Amino acid sequence: MSIISERTITSILKEHSSISRDRARLEAHNKVRFSLTSQKTVQDVLTKAIDGNFADYEEYITMMRTSALPDEAFLNTVRQSKECIHLLRPQFMGFVETLLSLNWTKRSAEIREEFKAFLLELLVTHNKYARIGIDKLVSTWIPEESAAASWPLGAPNEEIRERLSDVHEVMAKLVELIPMASSVIIRAIDTLFPYFRRSAHILGGYLHNVFWLLSYQPVFTEDVLRIVLTRLLKVDVNAPRNEIEDAELEDEDMENLFEMEDVKSFREDEMRNSLAESLDICLGKIFEFLQRELTKTSRTPERTFKSIMNVFEAVILPAHNPHHIQFFIFYSMSLRPAFVQHFVNTLWTKVCNPNVAPAMRQVCVYYIASLLARAKFLPMDLLRQMLKELCSWAHQYISRYDSSHSDTSIRAHGVFFAICQAVFYVIAFRSRDLTSDKDDLIFLQSLHLSAIVTSPLNPLRVCLPTIATAFAGVTRAHQLTYCHTILERNARKKLATVYMSDVEMPEECLDTFFPFDPFLLKKSSSYIERIYLKYQASEAEEKPEEDSTRKRKDTIGDDDDFIAEKRLKADLARSHERELQFSYSISPGFHT
Repeated sequence: MSIISERTITSILKEHSSISRDRARLEAHNKVRFSLTSQKTVQDVLTKAIDGNFADYEEYITMMRTSALPDEAFLNTVRQSKECIHLLRPQFMGFVETLLSLNWTKRSAEIREEFKAFLLELLVTHNKYARIGIDKLVSTWIPEESAAASWPLGAPNEEIRERLSDVHEVMAKLVELIPMASSVIIRAIDTLFPYFRRSAHILGGYLHNVFWLLSYQPVFTEDVLRIVLTRLLKVDVNAPRNEIEDAELEDEDMENLFEMEDVKSFREDEMRNSLAESLDICLGKIFEFLQRELTKTSRTPERTFKSIMNVFEAVILPAHNPHHIQFFIFYSMSLRPAFVQHFVNTLWTKVCNPNVAPAMRQVCVYYIASLLARAKFLPMDLLRQMLKELCSWAHQYISRYDSSHSDTSIRAHGVFFAICQAVFYVIAFRSRDLTSDKDDLIFLQSLHLSAIVTSPLNPLRVCLPTIATAFAGVTRAHQLTYCHTILERNARKKLATVYMSDVEMPEECLDTFFPFDPFLLKKSSSYIERIYLKYQASEAEEKPEEDSTRKRKDTIGDDDDFIAEKRLKADLARSHERELQFSYSISPGFHT
């Protein structure tokens, strides 16, 4: 016999033999399970396991996993486990994990109190169990698939809220008692975040608990928001605007074609697209959180908004063409005037920094332009200030431009073109506000728009046709500059040149993104509609012709198709007549 096989371990912390444990586990499945009311207490089971006898230990674990324990047996197990916490060393991970996996939140109040006391003492005594213990707590935040009725709009009913309060009570105490708990909680929130295609009540319910956590642990705000927005961004990009709109129209068509009992019924405020419904509920949770945190009278809102900006710059700003998630920053700015100035200054600094990637600088321009156009809460002084800054930058760029260089492509001058288009867009969209009196017209004249329009780089040629035409109509009506001759010349140059079987296409329009286009989600729109500006034509312009296009229902942008054409790339090979049919007083795409 070998020396190893003869070795006797006298320590109470004997090294376990994996072979003997596996054999005991297998036998446990084939034995008749003993009752918890028997003489085999938890301490007896653990003591035998320490001595190397795992039969009762494995049988006990199997019983907990497979038996529906009555309240009395459950309570006895928790109390006995608490009495021998000192024995629950890491070698008994299986026992601890099984015990913590039991659904204690649905038990009686007495059991919940006992379990909370046991869990706190266990995790404080053995911090190696902190990760599994916190994971089990966070997992209770995820509603069951069949519990939609108990989570209306992602909010728990009174019974569930009472049980979840026990979980949050434990979480709050863990943060106080265990220094490492904070990082473990953040990791658990990220790891256990439900899959983005799960039911709306599951995503909304989980988010409800996440923001519940922030109500008593605001120090987690930035980390939690980063996780939440990263996860919801995936929901957002998988629910594009055209699919949301199509789902709403298809449902309306089905209702018109068939009897109501033959069609799935929806609540009036329910989105027909399932991902849009999830996003609608979750954005409502975010807006509710922002309203609560950013309207406080203490100095906390400033710190909170700083965290919000950090997350926005890290997660949302670099994202490619999000649809609705970016409205969280739009709503945040509406709550305090200082936030608007901070947002604009931060993005404008990036635009003016040549070390920032051109693509990112363009995105910052689009955010600024969309904010200037759509925000009701934006002070007019800031609107004029930013128009002056944009035009000043454009004039300086033009003065430095060497016309001897033949490269006038979007790739070479993308930031310049983006800034010029932003100026045209904002002036056209806010024409009513910017031309209301003589002082406003004097201000617009001071921008020297003609110098931008007629510059060698010809920014109008790469602008979206909708914006270029609208800007031309406004500036002609108020005699600021004349663009139509340039637009017509550009249109002729854009016609495709056909050589036998080959077609040489002209340069495409500037790839544009307006982040604050009309908000299509129904329930959360209540936070946006009062601060959101729809297009209104200037009084100097003629009333646009009635648009025969079918309008979308139940959105803030019901009749606002100001820039709808931007979603489609211009068909540059179409005939000259269809390319541009100018009217000096009508701006296509600006119909109300």
